Amino acid sequence: MSIEIDKWLEAQEFQVPLNEKGQILDYLEPAKPRENKPEERVRQKTSHILHEEMGYPKDCIAHERTINMGTDKKRADIVIYQNKQACIENDQGKIKLIIEVKAPNVREPDGQLTGYISATSAEGGFWTNGEKIIFLRKHKDRSISKWIGIPRFGKTWDSIGKFKKSELIAPVDLKLAFKRCHNAIYRTGIDSEDVALDMVRVILAKREDESSAEEDCKFYITPEEFENEELQQKACQRVRELFIAVREQYPDVFSEHEKITASDSQLAIVISYLQEYSFLDAAHDVIGTAYEVYVASHLKGERGQFFTNRLVVDMMVKMLDPDDKSIILDPSCGSAGFLITSMNYIFKKIDNSKRSNSAKEILKRNVVHQLFGTDISPKLVKIAKANMLIGKDGHGGIERANSLDSISKLSASFQEKAGIEKPSMILTNPPFGAGHDLRVKEPTILSQYENGYVWSVDEENKIVFDDKLNSKQGLAPEILFLEKCIRWLKPGGLLGIVMAKGQLDNREALSVRRWVLDNAQLLGVVNLHEDTFEPFCGSKASVIFLRKNDSHATTDYKVFMAISNKVGQTSRGEPIFKRDAEGKPAIQNGSYVIDQDLTDIADDFARFNAATLEDSAFRFSVNISSIAKDSYSFNPVQYLPKHNAAFEQVLKLGDSDDFEVHRLADLGLVFNGPRFKRPYADVGVTEGPTIRKYFTGTALTQLNSDNVKYLDETRANKQTKSHLEKLTIYKGYILISDAGTLGRVTYALEQHDGHVATNNLIRVVIEDLPLRGYVYQFLKSEIGQSLMLKSAYGTNQEHLEPDVIGEIPVPIPKSRDLLEKIGNQVIKSIDELEASIKDNNESLDSLLKTLTV
Repeated sequence: MSIEIDKWLEAQEFQVPLNEKGQILDYLEPAKPRENKPEERVRQKTSHILHEEMGYPKDCIAHERTINMGTDKKRADIVIYQNKQACIENDQGKIKLIIEVKAPNVREPDGQLTGYISATSAEGGFWTNGEKIIFLRKHKDRSISKWIGIPRFGKTWDSIGKFKKSELIAPVDLKLAFKRCHNAIYRTGIDSEDVALDMVRVILAKREDESSAEEDCKFYITPEEFENEELQQKACQRVRELFIAVREQYPDVFSEHEKITASDSQLAIVISYLQEYSFLDAAHDVIGTAYEVYVASHLKGERGQFFTNRLVVDMMVKMLDPDDKSIILDPSCGSAGFLITSMNYIFKKIDNSKRSNSAKEILKRNVVHQLFGTDISPKLVKIAKANMLIGKDGHGGIERANSLDSISKLSASFQEKAGIEKPSMILTNPPFGAGHDLRVKEPTILSQYENGYVWSVDEENKIVFDDKLNSKQGLAPEILFLEKCIRWLKPGGLLGIVMAKGQLDNREALSVRRWVLDNAQLLGVVNLHEDTFEPFCGSKASVIFLRKNDSHATTDYKVFMAISNKVGQTSRGEPIFKRDAEGKPAIQNGSYVIDQDLTDIADDFARFNAATLEDSAFRFSVNISSIAKDSYSFNPVQYLPKHNAAFEQVLKLGDSDDFEVHRLADLGLVFNGPRFKRPYADVGVTEGPTIRKYFTGTALTQLNSDNVKYLDETRANKQTKSHLEKLTIYKGYILISDAGTLGRVTYALEQHDGHVATNNLIRVVIEDLPLRGYVYQFLKSEIGQSLMLKSAYGTNQEHLEPDVIGEIPVPIPKSRDLLEKIGNQVIKSIDELEASIKDNNESLDSLLKTLTV
């Protein structure tokens, strides 16, 4: 797998939080920062799982504990003690388990863990690099051997593999578990979709076991079975028979001779990894998650396919707001993500209703038979059906088909329930792309669409279609999908469709945009952040929401417009968390919160429908008459409120091929320090081991820092000392005044390094030096100042807030050479300024010495 895919997989579940300096906040001791290295991230995730999944109390777990090995002293990565007191005292006679962690690029253990276990009372432990895991157990004769797991808290080693169904646990990190399974059963030369299907079979076998009435599990393997070839075969056969039961129950999904193809040795590892989890209780799209892990690094958009970001799926479902009467279709369903999300959304509505429990169950059974999907890939159809099976058995609504071809080619049963003008809602992310190989050129397909023909604009500005098909140049598939979805919907039905952003205002799609407005009501358009589909695909995309015309259609209405500025991840798939004013990750209900605005956009769409939306910089409404002009542009950037001229200028740059637009908070850390009572030193005291320089906003702007003040740490309590550390600035910090002269931008120089600065300065920390210079100059520019000040005025406050500054869009040149040319020139000028200050101070010292008698 590529580095980007690995980072994306790592980003999907439990996250390692960072402080304002990019250091890891320790899971056991949050006040203790650790260097952000791959090995440390593995340790933090491992500790999280030990506590959340395995049940070991935090006060019994410790990081980096000294292990006495004769005359040598070593440090173990994670130590679990028998009780809290033993942990406090580092009692080697009361160690329960020892864990050794390494970075993912370290493939095999070096024997260190065996030495730790031998030298202590530890009963065993494990070695892991995050992807691979090796368990060890120490026996009564003190010999150490490989094992298939460790016991949960309060359980014995003999309990491993002997679970009751009531003892199964919901997984904390599902993608990590599946990734380990992938590493166990992946075979070189085998298509990853085939391997994914094998994993789907295993998951359904487990689901079959969990669904049966018996309390004892059949999906299990004990240590004895794992080590003995004959017993291992019997354990694997139990699981193979579970899948056979699934196969026989659903002959329309699985062929007569279909089976789990993994070898016994491979399957045994997978069983050992998954046996203690409850997939029925997992708060995840289980098969969709497995499919993403297995196929992620192999699709890469070759067929215009890539995974729809789950945040986008949630937003689209929430905005169209399906209910128990909705007939929902996805004509490009993939692994059925839209259908599963819609089903769960409706189930939640039903659960929150005042209906009786029996009525709720009846409604849920009905809902699963109102979900329909098609896909051109037979493997994806099978995965989608399996996904629906593990949900609520709605697999009968999934069929293989080329959705761009005639609906009449679908089965009679499908047509009866979800044929032409039957669905009341369509949610889809069809393949899209303007590449030559992706364009649709087949005459048999193009002839089914009005927009499949060559067209022109006449003197009266009307679209005139020719009799000639556009088969030479072809059409981007999403253009045809858009027309097809509207035709497929029932009158008054709703559509949410992901489209290439270029189709919102380019000439190629002009005819289909006009056709859309003739046949549907444009409800809303959302421009997605450019990192939304990374690291799989860098395409810029938007979502269009429509209502198909019926007898009640109106020609005078408003359209909701929104521009997403944060999607909770970087272009490499790494997570971005919300942060408070001090730069710390914000916590809600005990969890770190992904920094995204798609949920807010969905909420504002509901306000728009309720006529209570207050227009803001990136969410507003326009009258349809504003759109029905020469270009018929659907692009929200074209209709930004006039008071956002600076925003408009930046976003138009982002729509060009030469720039990318990123929030300032995505480029670096944006934070402020806490307010505090200043422990001033006595007048005249400027030196000493406890004396610290304190820079006010004014002092920072002075080349010689004439107005610098001094603080005395001996006069500070513990909390104030902590505040002083948080307010310490370092060379290279970009500093923005949040009060007084709003938006004044300064750069921390060598003379400021390591000293305390006022909390009235917002800190911007960017590691990339040329990027830092570029951003510093941009923030000082007329556009940058306008963006900051307009943000301030928009909040009706007399000061700036870090979260507001973090939202500022910054246009970044795609050309690294150009970025470095600008950024390095800025840094060079700052270095020259520092040299000038130094020369000036030295000449002043020389002058004073010369004048001294």
